[in-house]
Order: sequence, then structure tokens, then C-alpha cells
Amino acid sequence: MIKKKYLVIAASILMLGAISVKPAMAFLTATHSTEGTSTVHLGEYEYEIIPDEKYEGLQKRITIKNTGEMDVFGRVKVLAGSTHKVSAKDEDLVAQNWHYDASNGYYYYDKKLAVGELSTELIVTIDPNGDDIDSFNVVVVEEAAPVDAGGNPVWDGKLE
Repeated sequence: MIKKKYLVIAASILMLGAISVKPAMAFLTATHSTEGTSTVHLGEYEYEIIPDEKYEGLQKRITIKNTGEMDVFGRVKVLAGSTHKVSAKDEDLVAQNWHYDASNGYYYYDKKLAVGELSTELIVTIDPNGDDIDSFNVVVVEEAAPVDAGGNPVWDGKLE
């Protein structure tokens, strides 16, 4: 009698475990992807920049365009994974009005972008690190900041 009771309990636990495997596997193996742009609203104005990216060999040429309703400053971060380094020549950055901030990994466009204005090209080179690569993924993250009364960018989002 006691054996039968333990057998029923063990069978019940086994049944519950078997039932919960499929939802757990679905949760653990699900993948998602996304693309597009995001519009940020600040008060009654909108500001947005759209990147334009062109590939030439191991170089990526990036421009940003102000498609919002107010003047902005723009910055981009270029990511190519941990195995490949991304860099730009200092003389190219200065000539094209860009600079690199090593503390946060962003390339900043030094000039204010008026509504509808396009930046100059930021040319970054992907270092294959000695690998013979056929394909790799480079992600460009762009951000815009409004201009304060003094003509400076407001990266922390607090206009006064």
C-alpha cells in the first residue's frame, strides 16, 4: 500500500516535469531581432538622426542626417565584436570634423547639424586581426543631442 502511494507520487512528479519541458525549451531557444530608428520627443520638438552606411572592403563610411525639427549634435558608436577592432585615422577624423572619445567609445561629429543637414563622412576601418574573414557584422549605434542656448550639445537630456 505504501509502495503504491510513493509510486503514484513519483509518477505525478514525473508527469509534471515532462509537461514543463516544452515551454521551458521554447523560452530558452527563442530569438528576436529588430531594426529601424527611434524618434525621441523633447517637449514640443522632435529630434532624430538617420545613419547612412556604405561598405568598401574593410572600411565603413558613415554619415548622419538630421531629420528632426531642431538643430542637433550627433555621435555614433561602431561595434564589430570582441575579435575585430574598429578604428579611424586621426587625420581623417580632424579633416572631416569628427573626434573620438576613448572614455565611452563614441565618435562625435563636431559641428551642429541643422534640420535636413548631412554630416561629413566618418571612415572607420575594421581590423581582421590576422583572420581570413568572409563576413562579419558591424553595428552602428547613432545618437542625437539637442543644442542648448549656448550652442553646446546636451548629452544628458536636461535642457535648461
